[in-house]
Amino acid sequence: MPLIQFMEALGNNFIVVDSVTQNFSFSKKIISKFIDKDDFLEFDQVLVIEPPEKEIADFSVKIFNQDGSEAENCVNGMRCVARYLADKEISINEDVKLLIGTNLVSVKRNKNDFVVENIFSLSPQEIGLNNNEQIFEVEFENKKISCFTVSIGNPHAVIFNDEFDVDVKKFGTFLQESTFFINGINVGFIQIKNSNEINLRVFERGVGETQACGSGACAAAVACAIQKKLSSELKINFHQGQVFTKVDLDESKVLLQGSAEYRKQDVLLNF
Repeated sequence: MPLIQFMEALGNNFIVVDSVTQNFSFSKKIISKFIDKDDFLEFDQVLVIEPPEKEIADFSVKIFNQDGSEAENCVNGMRCVARYLADKEISINEDVKLLIGTNLVSVKRNKNDFVVENIFSLSPQEIGLNNNEQIFEVEFENKKISCFTVSIGNPHAVIFNDEFDVDVKKFGTFLQESTFFINGINVGFIQIKNSNEINLRVFERGVGETQACGSGACAAAVACAIQKKLSSELKINFHQGQVFTKVDLDESKVLLQGSAEYRKQDVLLNF
């Protein structure tokens, strides 16, 4: 029977499944068993580590939401994967390359934290927009709300909520159920503290509001750099801690640095 690992990054909770050193073929049907087990900790996503599907990567990773849908990226989760691979000595590389579908993500250890490098895109096609307006307005509860959209390997819409003050769950659900996005959308809500620091809440596809979201932080950092001309280096506060981002607009790159921790040591699956 295989072992799994419970990990977290700023309250964003994961189940890590090792299908590299263990002969275990994961199926999304198993997720319902995770949810139903009384002795299991709560989780946002399941991260399945597999041998690389392409030579450009060290490992492949599949990301499953609670509802069984598959995600294209999870920056917080990739820090947990990198730590797991290093601590278990499965990977000896200081810089590990992880392939998520067609999205290649690089993660490097920096003392007790991990730095994830992502490529971002402003292309409406890569974001999955049904129109060609990368920045557009929607009407919600008699307010015209401006949305900045960006792909961090997965689609994000960002609003500056200190300007609109809308309900996170209501507006997040409204935008996710709209016809603007082909593959759904993750919605970020920014409150600017100063030119170097913001507060952020994220309403994710297939999950709802989470305690933290790494790709959401990257999307927010890009939005702040482009729309508000804030510093390219930001401290981003979530409910349970902070991450640090650095945006390179010329290279379309965004770096995110943050922690990755264990919630529970190896758990043996018995179903």
